[in-house]
Order: sequence, then structure tokens, then C-alpha cells
Amino acid sequence: MHRAVTGAATLVPCVGIALSVVTAQAGVDLLVVSMVALVAVGAGWVVTIRLPSSAVGPALAWCSSAIVLISINDVLAASAYTSNPLPLASAARHFWVGAWPVNLAGLLILLLVFPDGMRSGRIWVAIPWVYAAGTTLMIVAMWDAQQTGGTVEGTSATWRTALSLVGILVVSACFIAAAVSMVKRYRAGDDRSRLQIRWLLAAGLVVMVLLAGGWAAEGLGASINAAYTPFLVAIVVLVPAAVWLAMVRHDLFDIDRLLSDGTALLVTLVASAAIFGGVVAVVSRSVGLASGWGAATAGFVTALVLLPLHRSVARVVGRLVDRDRFVAVAAVEGFASDVHAGRRQAEEIEAVLQEAQRDPDLRVALVRGNGWTDLAGQSVVEPAGFTVKTGGDTIARISLGWDSVRARRRLAELAKAAWVPLEVSRLRLVLKQALEDAEASRTRLVDAAATERKRLERELHDGAQQRIIATGMRLRSLQRGLSSTASAEVDTAIAELESTVAELRRLAHGVRPSRLDDGLRPALEGLLAASPIPVHLQVDCLPETDDTRTLTAFLVVSEAVTNALKHSRADHIAVRVGVQGDRLTVEVSDNGVGGIPASGLTAIRDRVASVGGGLRVHSPSGCGTTVSAVV
Repeated sequence: MHRAVTGAATLVPCVGIALSVVTAQAGVDLLVVSMVALVAVGAGWVVTIRLPSSAVGPALAWCSSAIVLISINDVLAASAYTSNPLPLASAARHFWVGAWPVNLAGLLILLLVFPDGMRSGRIWVAIPWVYAAGTTLMIVAMWDAQQTGGTVEGTSATWRTALSLVGILVVSACFIAAAVSMVKRYRAGDDRSRLQIRWLLAAGLVVMVLLAGGWAAEGLGASINAAYTPFLVAIVVLVPAAVWLAMVRHDLFDIDRLLSDGTALLVTLVASAAIFGGVVAVVSRSVGLASGWGAATAGFVTALVLLPLHRSVARVVGRLVDRDRFVAVAAVEGFASDVHAGRRQAEEIEAVLQEAQRDPDLRVALVRGNGWTDLAGQSVVEPAGFTVKTGGDTIARISLGWDSVRARRRLAELAKAAWVPLEVSRLRLVLKQALEDAEASRTRLVDAAATERKRLERELHDGAQQRIIATGMRLRSLQRGLSSTASAEVDTAIAELESTVAELRRLAHGVRPSRLDDGLRPALEGLLAASPIPVHLQVDCLPETDDTRTLTAFLVVSEAVTNALKHSRADHIAVRVGVQGDRLTVEVSDNGVGGIPASGLTAIRDRVASVGGGLRVHSPSGCGTTVSAVV
């Protein structure tokens, strides 16, 4: 059905071209209009083929073909008053003047069905029929009227004038209703349909401006052809082009900016002209200066206010016409403020930009060192997209899932509002990497120290200590054949060697207790067995842990128990070792006098911090002390 209607629209300009070629009475105007109309009809065919279920294609084709149809009727009707009338001229002359609403019939239908079909409801379905009735009233009012040199003759009767006025009102009401339909469709539509409607709105604004210019030109005495030709050309060329772009490539160009800047420029020009005229009137009439002074003053005042006026108008018009962009920028700016106030995390910026840009495939990559990373810190290949810079340095790159001129322009403005969260995210990643590097370096140092402790303990136990014992045994074997005086000297030497061995054992135990070879629980049991007061030990089932954490936990218990025995005056100590995630937890509590400051026990605190752990001391005065460590 739609292809048949579009095909009928195609025949009309073909007939116009044929009529222009066959008879000289048609003139060049009909040939030009028909050829231009064919281009517009071609756009209608593209839409019809790409979207066969849409009524926009046929309506688009008839936007231009309807104008050609009236132009053909004008040629036929004009020939009826010549000596060589064309076929159908006698019938066409009856409709010559009154059929002008047919020019706009295609545009009306286009407004009603664009971009996704006729709205449901009896009112909207009835509009084309009401328009047809209004057109009929105009034809009846102008029946047999003749147009000569741009002047309409034969409409002097009062009933014709009244009927013509009613027809004009009906036609105008139909276009107002179509505009209301478009507004309702825009408010209820999704992002795509709104963007498509903006394309038609941009073309409609130009058409209405040209129509208003045609009215003004006709009022100033211009011929009808001269007054309304730009208006008709806009309908034939501009409207089809805008509709084609809206239906096929709606996001190809930045229509929001075209609408915003064009409307702002138009409003600025009108306001500047009003200011100029007002100043001339005030200066020339009220002050009484010569008109030359009035014009000069008006020009000076207009020049002063022109730039700030245009900026203000552009800002206001932008908020009305391109509201989505302003709302999106405001959302990103609000997020940046929340990040600055600490209410939100900067790493949410990707989700915020996706929502503002309405692009779920948008991705943010940050610069880190010589490479790129996502917001989670995972390395990524260098992406393509919009580069965000601060201070001349690149900090991020934003890639779009749907790339277009409009999307890039909108993203550029969003990126200006988002650079602070982007920079905060990047600096956090850099700081996190630095902390991870420092933590890794510290872990390596602690592990190296633990390994060195273990090696030193083994060398003291298996090396020097064993050699000293062996030396003592050799001295004992040699002592048998010595005199009593010499034997006493050997006894003294052996006693010194035994004292040295005891000292070496004590040193080896301080470096790393050999009991740890059997596990943490046996080592702690041996440590606490010598306590002068009762000590309750609880060791949960522990996983396999590295020697560094095991040694640290042992030393924390040792130093905390020693500190309690020396200073707390407690009569009971409890020790508990457990697991929290992948870390060891150590808790040493007593029922002593307490009073240790929260920042106390510096030696234990530093030991725990050296392996990336944490220490907490709870010691209210008179209520005992609890030392808790996570290793």
C-alpha cells in the first residue's frame, strides 16, 4: 500500500516534466519544480524501502508532489484563458485559486504520521478529513476565480469572502492540531523519536520563517510567485532532506546545536532590531535630536548589548531547545560536586557518563605510567576515543559505543564537567599502585629478614654451638692424663664453654625460637610454661601460614605477656590465637591495673606494622589490658 502511494506521488513530477517539455505554456518554473520534486520523492522512496511499514515515506513523497500537482493545475487553468487551451484546462480553471491548501496537504500528513505513524484517537484520525473539508470550502469560495499578474479576480462577493475566511481558519486549525500532535509525541517519545522530531522541527522553523517572509513581501507589494517561492522551495527541498536524515541517519549531524544556535541567532537578530528601533524612536522623538544622531546612538547601543544579549539568549534557548544536553551536563557537574564533598566515589564516573550520554557501551580508560587501565585498575590496550587533558597532560580517554558528530560534541561538554572525578580516579590508582609496590617491597624485606633469622638460628645451633660442644668434649678426653692443677684449669675452660653455649642458645632463641619448627601452638606452650601466674592459652585450628606471620604472632604474644608480667600486677593472663580471613589474630588480655595509652606498646606496634598488620590496645584504668593484633 505504501509503495503504491509513493509510486502515485512519483507520477506527478513526471507529468510536470512531460508537460513542460511538450508545451511552452508550462514555462521553466514547472520544469524546475518538478525536477526538484523528483529528488524529494527519491528521498521518500528511500524511507519507504528502508521502513516499509512506515507512512512517513509516502507522506514525504507527497510533500513535494502536492506542490507540483497545484503547479500543473495552475498551468492548465491559465491556458483556459488563452487562444490555445491545454487539455483539461476548462476543468482546472474552476480550482485555480481555491485549491492552494493542497500545496500543504503532504506536509500536514507528514506532521501527523512522523516519525512512527498516526497517533491513536478519533481526533487525530479526523484531522485529514477536516483539512479536506477546509480545502473544499476554499475551492467553493474561489470557484472560477482568476489570477492575473498576481492579482485574484472574481472573489468580491461577500459570501465568497466569508466562506474563504472560514476555510482559512479550518486549514489553520488543522495545522495547529498537527503541531499539538507533534508536541505530544515529542513529550511521550523516547530519545530516538525526540531526536527525529528535532530534525523536522528545524526544517519547520525555516519553513515558517519563509512563510512569514512571504506574507510580509506580499504585503509590501511583491508578486505571489516572488513572495512564496522560497517558502515552497523549502517545503520541496528542506523538509524532505530533514525527514530523510531523521528517519535514516538521525544521529549523523548535531541537530541540537543547529536548532539551538539557529534559534538563538534569530531571536538575537529580532531583539537587536527592536533595540535599534526603540533607541531611534526615543532619541529622535523624545530628545529631539536629528535622525542621524538617533541612528548613530541606536547603532552604538545595539553594538554594546549585542554580544552579551546573544550569550544570554543562547543560554536560555539552549536550555529550552537542547534541554537533554543541559540536564546531562548538570548531572555530571552534580556528581563532581558530590565527589568533592565525599558523598560519592570518583570511580562511579563511568556509570554516570553512560547514563548522561545514554550509551551503555561507553568506556573510560585512565593513563597510568606508560600504559592504560580501566577504573578497576586492570590494564587495557590503548583505546580510541575522546582524549581528556588537564594541564596539557592526557589523563583519560573515553570511547563511545555509538559514535556520531552529535555524540562527540555532547561528550566533549560532559568531559569538561567530568575531568575532576577522572583525575581523582587516576590519582587514586597511581597512589594504590605506589602503596602496593611499597607493600610488596616491605613484604619482600620482611620475608628476607625472616629467612635470615632462620638461617642465623640454624647456624648458631648447628654451627658454632656444636663446634663449641665438640671442643669441650675433646678437652674432657685430654683431661684424664693431666695433673690436678691442669685438670682444674680444664674444668674452668669447659665451664666457660658451657656458659658460652647457654648464651648462644639464648641468642638463637631470640632470633627465632627453634620450637616454631613444631608449630605455633607448641612454641607458645613452651613459652608460657615458665610464667609465674596462670596463663590460659587457646589456639584455634590454624591454616598453613608462612614463617614470617608465625614468627610475628609468637613474638607479639611473647612481648605482650612479658609486658603484663612486668607492669600489670595481674594474677591471670589469657592468650587466644585465631583466624580472620587469610590473617592470624592474636589477643592477649590480663586482669591487671590497665592504664596503658592507646598509642603505647610501640615495639609490638612496629613489629606488627612491619608485616602489614594492625594493633589495637584497650586498657582502661583499673580494668585490665587487652592487646589485639591482626597479622
